Amino acid sequence: MKIKMNNKNLNMLIRSYVSSEKLTVSFYCVFTTLATILVLISVGIISPLKYNIDNKINNHILNRELTAQFGKNMSDDEINDVIINVKNTEHVVDMYQVPAPLAVSEESGVLFSEYNLSYIHRGFTPTITNGKIFDESETQVAVVPETISDFNESEHKIVEINGGDLIGKTLVFSDECSNEHRAKIVGTYDTSDPIFTGKEILIPRQDLLDYNEAVLNSPQQGYVSISSDKSYKILIDDAKNTDSALSEVSDYCVAYKESLSFDADSFNVALYILIASLISFLALVVIGFFLFLKNNVDNRTEELALYRSLGYKSRHIFYILFSEHLLFGSLSIILGAAASVLICVFAVNPFLDSLVGNTIMAMNVNITIAEILVIFLFFSAVLFFVCRKAVKRSEKIDLTVLLREK
Repeated sequence: MKIKMNNKNLNMLIRSYVSSEKLTVSFYCVFTTLATILVLISVGIISPLKYNIDNKINNHILNRELTAQFGKNMSDDEINDVIINVKNTEHVVDMYQVPAPLAVSEESGVLFSEYNLSYIHRGFTPTITNGKIFDESETQVAVVPETISDFNESEHKIVEINGGDLIGKTLVFSDECSNEHRAKIVGTYDTSDPIFTGKEILIPRQDLLDYNEAVLNSPQQGYVSISSDKSYKILIDDAKNTDSALSEVSDYCVAYKESLSFDADSFNVALYILIASLISFLALVVIGFFLFLKNNVDNRTEELALYRSLGYKSRHIFYILFSEHLLFGSLSIILGAAASVLICVFAVNPFLDSLVGNTIMAMNVNITIAEILVIFLFFSAVLFFVCRKAVKRSEKIDLTVLLREK
């Protein structure tokens, strides 16, 4: 008598197994849920960490530029010849004159500490937190730090000033030669980048070049803090090409690379450890699934032999094994994803904020739908492979096990 194999009959067998093996199913669900949590959180940390290292550290503007200086006796024509040759060098994007930062004090009574008028490097855009960034064609405008720690010497106290409160105001700065420079505040910037010290007032580069010239040409006699030498920045297309570009431009001028005052070694080590841990854990998950299903099949020898004696084919047994584990595995992945989101919000992100918050390495772990789908597809692929192996093993079951005495 031929038994009709339909999904309804197979689903009844699945429900029967689940009802009788609650402990095994519970262990499987806990294992899959924990695996999902650990994988999602690991990937969630690795992605922003790698992005920060690659883009904010390794390819930072200071790692993509060279500095060249020319003495005051070198003519503009000679410097222009050098610029032409350097710009024609492979990997060089630009070469432009840069001013020296200018120490100033604020005269209108808004700020009391000493600050530095500085410029924005080409190829680098500071993170604007309020207002806007100025265009280099503008003049007498500035952006200030988002939070300013201003020391009032007369009152002997430090006042935390919200830079956003200064937007729209025009500040008057006085340099060491008592030249006054006005700047309307149009925005604030994030000082977490190590290129900043928190004391820079950023203004258009041409304005600062003019202010440098005013200091050097000041009728006031005596020492001035800035040099009359001309300084230039050589912008490279990618940090990995900086050393080779330095070797080539050295044929035309004396250039050097400034170092980024940030130790990224510990973050690189952490990244390698996380990646190695993730790969090891994924391998353990695959092995765990394989051993679990192998043990499952071994413990169900008589059951699978009975199915075969009743005419069930390998595809039916595969359907039973795959459906059992896919259903509860999917539910476990959903539960693990939800738990991962909660863990990130209430534990991981607060810890990362306390560890690297307000620095260039600041990051948050966000669990995305795409990552969950990748986990599900990976899980399904592993489950498919393991179930196929399990079915192959079941084909070797001797049906005489049904006749053995218990």
